[in-house]
Amino acid sequence: MNIGFIGAGAVACSMGKYLSENSSIAKIKGYYSRTKKSADIAATFTNSTAYDSSEELVKECDIICVATPDDSILKVWEQIKDFNLHKKIICHFSGSLSSDIFSGIEKTGAEKISIHPMYAFSDKFTSYKQLNTARLTIEGSTEAVKVIKELFGAELKHQIFELKASDKVKYHAAAAFASNYIVGIFDVALELLKNCGFTDKDAVSLLEPLITGNVKSVLQNGTKDALTGPVIRNDIGTIKKHIEALEDRDMIDIYKSVGKRLVGISKQKYSDRDYSELEDIFSKRK
Repeated sequence: MNIGFIGAGAVACSMGKYLSENSSIAKIKGYYSRTKKSADIAATFTNSTAYDSSEELVKECDIICVATPDDSILKVWEQIKDFNLHKKIICHFSGSLSSDIFSGIEKTGAEKISIHPMYAFSDKFTSYKQLNTARLTIEGSTEAVKVIKELFGAELKHQIFELKASDKVKYHAAAAFASNYIVGIFDVALELLKNCGFTDKDAVSLLEPLITGNVKSVLQNGTKDALTGPVIRNDIGTIKKHIEALEDRDMIDIYKSVGKRLVGISKQKYSDRDYSELEDIFSKRK
């Protein structure tokens, strides 16, 4: 199957390189991008072709991957939907958008699918190296799902989960909580340690075993059994001192909103404990 990418960013380069090195049934034909330079770089990286037009790429490919930012996917679809798409598969890699964004695709004779690797594409030229560890969620037309399962499931051995189109935004929010929002909370912890006089390096070193240990425990035991600290102990005095020590309004809001969630987890484990005072503390604005 001949695969082409519209867009030449980190996802497009990583996916193209990964498939070119690991698949015997997928052939990467090349890239089209808003800038010729980006397409040239991606094509060189994957030993493929930099196309001068999206129409030329579409003509030569069986699977067309729209690998642009989310707000550009519809614009690309509007540009290519009048090309000859008969029996082709049109896909995108957005976590929040469904394949329904390819509106009217049934009239073209093409198939639609959204493919989302639960994976952080942090670097255009190195992220492909660990892409084999990614789990994939997919949703789309029956034939497109069948083809993608053959490629990523049967051949490349990825674990694949099917998702309803209506659940894509909620699914993507879950991914954001588990990745981006953890980074935000970690940044708060680093700032507090630096306020105590620690250097960036020492702050990271201090937190590393705590973070890695907690992540490992959550993955192995679940959130209820992994939770430790003053909330689950119902240590009201310590919680109050934490809040008094936080001078930044945003930090206090984060602390209280996450704290409310932790109370809920704590009540699941210790239903006989009275967490009502903590609930009141976390619910108060000031």
